[in-house]
Amino acid sequence: MDKTRPIGLFDSGFGGLTVMKEIARHLPSEHLVYFGDTAHLPYGNKSPQAVLEYALNNASFLLKQNIKLLIIPCHTACCHALETLKSKLPIPVVGVTEPGIELLKQSTRSWRIAILGTTSTIQSGIYQSLILQQNQKATLFPTACPLFVPLVEEGLFDHPSAHLIAEHYLAFLKDKQIDSALLACTHYPLLKTTIQDVLGPAVKLIEPAEICAIQTREILLRSNLLNVAAQAPRYQFFASDDPDKFKRFAPLFFGSEIDSVERISIL
Repeated sequence: MDKTRPIGLFDSGFGGLTVMKEIARHLPSEHLVYFGDTAHLPYGNKSPQAVLEYALNNASFLLKQNIKLLIIPCHTACCHALETLKSKLPIPVVGVTEPGIELLKQSTRSWRIAILGTTSTIQSGIYQSLILQQNQKATLFPTACPLFVPLVEEGLFDHPSAHLIAEHYLAFLKDKQIDSALLACTHYPLLKTTIQDVLGPAVKLIEPAEICAIQTREILLRSNLLNVAAQAPRYQFFASDDPDKFKRFAPLFFGSEIDSVERISIL
């Protein structure tokens, strides 16, 4: 396989750009193709079957872009589609669930852990199961935060309403003696300051983006697919709806301006 082929990523919206940012930082020679399925945002309140269908369609589109590896930054998509995509696709597939658990293992001491995610992610029970596989005595507080994604997608993560909503979802955790909180959604890092304010400074917030990038590099090395060519990387961005909004908000997640976003229709 040609090592210069791009890496593909998909998410329900902008959130996966937080992972793409780390991929670009740790793999500076890799070409990247990102698809934001903004027409179906958010995935967190969709049925597992709907999320699986979206994920299969997204992967099919990215395969047509000749990608050599697929990353799924979306936690909800990982919960409902990761194993299916791993079995069906002819290329390596990387999710954020395993990196998140690995980072959590390194962080927690008490194994009293909050899992913050979309309704669909929490109801799937995937993270609860994976954590309990690591320590059956872990005490878990899975907490659905369904309004966090719309807040971030509308750029309201610094708005006073964000703090009120975070208090509504998270206040009960203050006396639970948790030492770690897994941010099981790519949008939640933009609410990190607010979440930390509510939970307190003693709680470690776990973001799997960086360790996902590190594990991706290891997979590319093992598969002899790492691009080491001395050339500037190409970044392409696609969205299924409202590419102008995507382009406007992307720098908040990606950390820099993007040149263009192409709208494509995926059923």
